[in-house]
Amino acid sequence: MTLYHDICGKCAETIVPLVEEEDTNFYKKVRSFLDAIRTGGPAPVPTSQIVINQAIIDGIVRSAKLGREIEINIPEI
Repeated sequence: MTLYHDICGKCAETIVPLVEEEDTNFYKKVRSFLDAIRTGGPAPVPTSQIVINQAIIDGIVRSAKLGREIEINIPEI
């Protein structure tokens, strides 16, 4: 994974190695989402935060496609 950001007005990249282990936060989030579906339990992300969460995820995807840091606009709820 590559993070694109600005340092003193210059575009910079930070490479973050991906770890594919069951002990990662990503794995835990996906696992809790799947468990909530299977058991009918509460969603791991509260509905009040879904729009914010999705705006951030969309920003990450757009930044990766463009290869640079972008501004993320959080919509009003």
